[in-house]
Amino acid sequence: MKLITYNIRKGKGPSGRETVEMARIAAALGAEAAELVLCQEVFHCSRTGASQTEQLADGLCLKAYYGANKHRTVGHHGNTTFTALPVAYSANHDISTNPIERRGAMYVRSSLHGRPLHIFNVHLGLNGFQRATQVKTLAGLLEQLVAPADAVIVAGDFNDWREQLEARMAQELGLSNALAAAPGPAPKTWHARRPMLPLDRIYIRNLQVQRAGRLVNGPWADLSDHLPLYAELEPA
Repeated sequence: MKLITYNIRKGKGPSGRETVEMARIAAALGAEAAELVLCQEVFHCSRTGASQTEQLADGLCLKAYYGANKHRTVGHHGNTTFTALPVAYSANHDISTNPIERRGAMYVRSSLHGRPLHIFNVHLGLNGFQRATQVKTLAGLLEQLVAPADAVIVAGDFNDWREQLEARMAQELGLSNALAAAPGPAPKTWHARRPMLPLDRIYIRNLQVQRAGRLVNGPWADLSDHLPLYAELEPA
């Protein structure tokens, strides 16, 4: 199974002032032929009713599971999980630490080769205290929802540019970084046109990594301010 995680910045492009058609993003993601795509900052417009979730789902020919996190007059945005895998249950969990900076974990319960697979699509806060608190919340969700032998994916935009969460993810959630075996430092995913900070992650449990890395060539520098990460996984 191939997984991609990608913050699409509401289709505003690398500068934040552009309009990137979802068809372009869907075409770039579709070319990677992933069975599981986790997107953050997916926007739904209240004025026009336009849904980036629906537009991407149509372009990818995948089922979509969306959780709204931030509501404004113009619309709302959150995390969307797109998948070709069977889904038994989905729910959006509020992991916000304050009423202004709204954050969520979109949970999807699926299966891979007949074994349970739990997928958490996350977008963490902008300061270290928020992120540490949100990891504790995630640990509680895993304890509540996931059996010890089940496969788990927790991926998305962690905003963890100082890599302070690595030990917590291992100790409190029993997860490993899917890209840890790659040579060199953690892949820098922001800014897409001049990558300087490693903001995005893929963490796993009871899964094996066949290949993993950062998508950097082709159209990616022109679609968002983030670069996507990918991992090819199989049950451990």
